[in-house]
Amino acid sequence: MTRKLFLQTSILCFILCLFVLKPVQAVLSKLTPEQIQEAIEYGQKNKTLDMAAFSKPWTVSLEKGQGSASLFTPYHNLAYKARKIAVERREFTSQNIQEALDIGNTLTFSVTVYGDEYDFPKHYSAKIYQKEEVVQPEFEFVPEIAEASEFWPDSPSHAARLVFKFPVKDIDLNTLVTFVIVAPGGEEIPFNFDLPKMK
Repeated sequence: MTRKLFLQTSILCFILCLFVLKPVQAVLSKLTPEQIQEAIEYGQKNKTLDMAAFSKPWTVSLEKGQGSASLFTPYHNLAYKARKIAVERREFTSQNIQEALDIGNTLTFSVTVYGDEYDFPKHYSAKIYQKEEVVQPEFEFVPEIAEASEFWPDSPSHAARLVFKFPVKDIDLNTLVTFVIVAPGGEEIPFNFDLPKMK
């Protein structure tokens, strides 16, 4: 019990030091020490949930088989790391906290898309619409080969998870953004995220 209390106190002190000693990035400015502790507790308490249920507060889902997108905010990323370490039965350290919070000045989206060919995702791209602006990603991970979907062998028979990172400097974090997946041929699949309402 004493060791657990000492660890929690050490982690809270480390969190406070992060805010005193390190310049706070724009995307981190709304994450208070209390929210950091809350995110850790969310991850640890919900370690038995499947990822879809765990990430629901940060996910926009279309109809079944049409796709879903999750935004990895600093809060979500920290909760996810806490969940992962709890599942692995490892100790969650101050270094783990720092690594989870150090996601840079980016908005990171993970999106699941569906298609019928095993190589369908390789020509997908993404962008963000906000007001009159169009923001392009600075990083993307698009697998060349999709996996069998939960609908296999019926359509849509394949699914793929793609990741896109966008520079925060080009985005107003106080309003709605529309994250858009662009399929080959130009079809756009929009996901609306109300950033001020998301932890």
